[in-house]
Amino acid sequence: MEKLFNIGFNIKYRKSISIGMVFLCLLIFSCMSFADQDQVQKIKQPINQLHETLINIMVVADSTNSSERYDLLKPVIDGNFNIPLISKVVLSRYWKSIDNDKKSMFIDLFNELTISTYISRFNKYDNQIFKNISIEQLKENRYLVKTELIKPGDKPISFNYIVQKNDEQWRIISVIAKGINDLALKRAEYTSIIKKDGFEALITKLEQKILNLKEN
Repeated sequence: MEKLFNIGFNIKYRKSISIGMVFLCLLIFSCMSFADQDQVQKIKQPINQLHETLINIMVVADSTNSSERYDLLKPVIDGNFNIPLISKVVLSRYWKSIDNDKKSMFIDLFNELTISTYISRFNKYDNQIFKNISIEQLKENRYLVKTELIKPGDKPISFNYIVQKNDEQWRIISVIAKGINDLALKRAEYTSIIKKDGFEALITKLEQKILNLKEN
């Protein structure tokens, strides 16, 4: 009788352990899922903020001037793009050859050019929306986020972003529009200008581009 009791107790005990283990595994998986989702939201946050602001500046385009829209977009670019890192990549091997004052000048100009370009291109609202497509890990602290700009009646335009974590913050370091990497294009253009005409010539060209964008 005692033997039967022990067998029954052991079976019951094992079942309890099994149920407990299953519950613990489900709890751990659930916590991991929530953590993963939280991480994904943090990675996408700079892009979501950019897209939200781009839609807003298009909506108010008819009732504001370019300077007002510039002021709306500037803090978003400042906070969500790693402009110093982008500047370093764009100037490639020439980055080390210029002094700190010239580096600061270039960073400021590149930031202004980025904002002015967005203001010029996103200047009319026709019920466009941005749609998140997918997210893909490239490195430990670097992800590719794929999105589309959808305008009713038109073919979607792909806008993909490379986002990297620096100083505990996720920021955009590259934009790929319609399959074209803007960072690669600018690096080829800018280094060619420096090689041919020098750094000052590049600064002059950037200042002229910004002026032309603001006049349009």
